[in-house]
Amino acid sequence: MIKLHALFGPEDAPGQSGTFRLFPRRGRDRWLLETRFRRPWHLETWPQASRRARIIYCVAQLLGMLGIQLPSRRVTVSISNGSLYASLRVRFEALGIFLGTPGPNRKVVIFAKDKDRSWFIKVPINDKTRALAKSEGAALEALAADESLAPLVPRCHWIEDALAVEDVRASGARFAPLDQDEVMRVHQLLFARSRTEVPFAELIKGWTAQDVAAQPHPHPATAAKIAPARDAAYRFVATIPAACPVECYEAHGDFTRWNVLRARDGSARIIDWELIGQRPKFFDPFHYVVSQSILVSRMPADEILLQALRMAEGVVDSHVLELYFGAYLASQVFFYCQLFEAQEILDMQAYWQLETWSQLLDTLVKRQSTLNLLPYTP
Repeated sequence: MIKLHALFGPEDAPGQSGTFRLFPRRGRDRWLLETRFRRPWHLETWPQASRRARIIYCVAQLLGMLGIQLPSRRVTVSISNGSLYASLRVRFEALGIFLGTPGPNRKVVIFAKDKDRSWFIKVPINDKTRALAKSEGAALEALAADESLAPLVPRCHWIEDALAVEDVRASGARFAPLDQDEVMRVHQLLFARSRTEVPFAELIKGWTAQDVAAQPHPHPATAAKIAPARDAAYRFVATIPAACPVECYEAHGDFTRWNVLRARDGSARIIDWELIGQRPKFFDPFHYVVSQSILVSRMPADEILLQALRMAEGVVDSHVLELYFGAYLASQVFFYCQLFEAQEILDMQAYWQLETWSQLLDTLVKRQSTLNLLPYTP
């Protein structure tokens, strides 16, 4: 299990021990839940964005009400008196801990429920995740001050060094797909608020700044998956003139089916703003389609391309739309290749992404090459 000093405090500090269930029994550690809880509160941190996930969640809840837990093993944890978890134990009726996804962006997420409401508390465990929490907190505060965007975002507050984000499900919002018009409406609101224009060369310089110092992944099989994706991204950016102006905006950055809920009135409620930042136009709508298509539906690249381009069809010229789609893909490849190279073990989903991004970018390169555009030169 990862070191959780940020949550439980130093092991040698005065305090008390707690008995937890560690899920699953075998394989990678994912959740912690105190044995005193009957219901599987830890699964509240599991996005229910697919039918399979919803079924597992419902079955686990039903079993929990009967006093039956999913396969787990018991562990004893030292909880120091002045730790964050010790204070949360007093403040909330129910707690469930998600141990986070391995990698440099790893953080712990606690589901915390009291009588009136519930929260997802993001606990940084390193400097990188501390910076992400500050970024998300600042973004939520700024968006909440914008009259047109305030209804879309959850409330938040700080508990020591952790960011507590409102559980919007308490107000009736539920995981459900948005239609194309709603996805584009959210994009247009964000775009209108922060539109800017950036030369393509400047964007690429930012995306690839860390590539020079990048080291191949220590596992040859993983390195062999990362390299073709990065090469495909470089081939695509080479088809675009360096001075080509690209419309950008402050995008959500991870606008996926599992980060968007639908409220009772049908409007969107958007969570997980930690990756907010400057991105090319249409980044969020493209990501909404591509993430679901690769990670959940496992669609072939040619079908994903059609779906993604249809999202903003008629808004701009088809060639310009392909340029923006390629820019979305290239930015994702450069960002995640750097992330994956710093991550010891990758999930199979990471390989799916790398392979599909490569296929999509190669298709776009073939289309771009027929237009005799000037090459990009760094």
